[in-house]
This record gives sequence, structure tokens and C-alpha cells, in this order.
Amino acid sequence: MNRSTAAVANAFFLFAGVAGLIIQIVSGVPGFPDIPPGPFILGVTGILVLTLAAKYRWILFLGVAAPLFILVGALLEGSFWGRLADVGDFGPFVGTVLLIGGLIGAIACGGVALAQAYRHTTVG
Repeated sequence: MNRSTAAVANAFFLFAGVAGLIIQIVSGVPGFPDIPPGPFILGVTGILVLTLAAKYRWILFLGVAAPLFILVGALLEGSFWGRLADVGDFGPFVGTVLLIGGLIGAIACGGVALAQAYRHTTVG
């Protein structure tokens, strides 16, 4: 069984989210813990989707659950709206755009990958 294009796109967007988080951390966005869990959650999920989704299709659920978890956390925390509004602060702005875009893209592509993996075809 091969990886679907949607699963590869899901992993790509997960890695884009990791890049966005790293850019935010490096550019000095306040509020991140000493060892932030977000890059690890998204990065490990991306690796699992790329390496195991073709064999174990349930892994694709992680490709939706992990970015959804991070997105809900970002929405509840709420400070990303200010970073999106301040285009002049380039590092935090670009990092936030990459993160939020990556999360939304990962959720969408993960949903497509799940639908493809669990689609039942009838022979008739």
C-alpha cells in the first residue's frame, strides 16, 4: 500500500507548522516554555504519518488530532491575533502565518487522507 498524496501533504503542513513555531521561538515571541512541546508534537506526528500511514491507516487520525490540538490551544491562548496584526514585527508575523496556515492545511489534508483511507468501495 502506498502513501496517498493527501497524507504526504498532511505531513508537509505539519512540518510547516513546526517551522512556524521555531521561527516564533527564535524571533523571541514571549510565552513559550523552555522546552516547548508544539514542535515535538507536530514533528513526530509528521514523521509518523510519512513513515507508517501506508501500513497503519489509523496513524492518519494523529495527522488531524495533533494540529487540531495545537490550533485549539492557540485559539484559547489568543495572543497570535496580535502577531498577525503586527506585520512590521516580521519574525513573529511570518512564524504565526506559517504555524496557523500549516495547522489549517494539516487538518484539511488529514481529513482528505482519512476519507481516502477509510473509503469503502462496493463491487457491483
